Amino acid sequence: MQKLAVAPLFLATLALAGCGASNSSGGSSATTGAESSSQAGMPAPAATAVTGTVKLENAGTVVSPSAKLELSLVDVSKQPSVTVNKQDFNPPKFPQAFHIPFSASAITPADLYVLQAEMQNNDRIYHTKLQQPVLTRNQPASVNLTLVAEPTAAEKMLDAFDQAKRQTGAMSVKSGTSSKIGESQSWQVFSDVQGIEFIIEQVNQADKGFTKTEYAYRNSLPWVAVQEQMPKAGAPATTTERAGWDDNGKLVLNQKISGGNTGNLTDAEAKTLHDQAEAAYKRFSKKKP
Repeated sequence: MQKLAVAPLFLATLALAGCGASNSSGGSSATTGAESSSQAGMPAPAATAVTGTVKLENAGTVVSPSAKLELSLVDVSKQPSVTVNKQDFNPPKFPQAFHIPFSASAITPADLYVLQAEMQNNDRIYHTKLQQPVLTRNQPASVNLTLVAEPTAAEKMLDAFDQAKRQTGAMSVKSGTSSKIGESQSWQVFSDVQGIEFIIEQVNQADKGFTKTEYAYRNSLPWVAVQEQMPKAGAPATTTERAGWDDNGKLVLNQKISGGNTGNLTDAEAKTLHDQAEAAYKRFSKKKP
């Protein structure tokens, strides 16, 4: 009887052990699956910083010790826009890594945020071609930016001068020549309804070489003057001087190329070009048609 009593108890114990093992295994698997599902369904942790790197489009650009790179996280949905935070580098070292932290409470999910980048390097400004959206509206918190050089004020003036030269074909033109011992001179004066806009003077001095000067005017005032010195007519210029002034007479374009080297005009050289431009305008504006 004891054997018969023990046997069922032993079998029951085994059965319970088997069920427990099965439940333990199944429970562990179910728990792991639930945890995986929970983790998969959870949103990614909210960003606490905008990070990335900045590089230059022209990797060979020389960055001066005084160069300054400024990165700004900006809410552009606000009017005016609001800067959340920014980071400066003086000078930057490219590729430049950045880390711009912010408080989660400072970010409005419905707003549009952009990362703005600007570098001042001597007299040149660098920007990204487009503003980089970040954080909200499915935009990333980590981005890589490329800075592109903007034309300087002097380059913009010189480009406008070149465009003005191309428009002289639609203007009325008066030409003339003069000569004296050891020197001959020729000129062309281009005018429109506004008056004299462009003058080209050429002076040939057999013993001193050939000089070609182009003067452009705005509102009857000197705007740009370009003077080239050559050993003879048609030869490559040995020296080129360029000067340009804004509406207030401030020197904007200031360049001298001589012997393959590019530098700036002295104050005296810039003033000489300005005086020559004024004198040429007065000389030819007095001439009768």
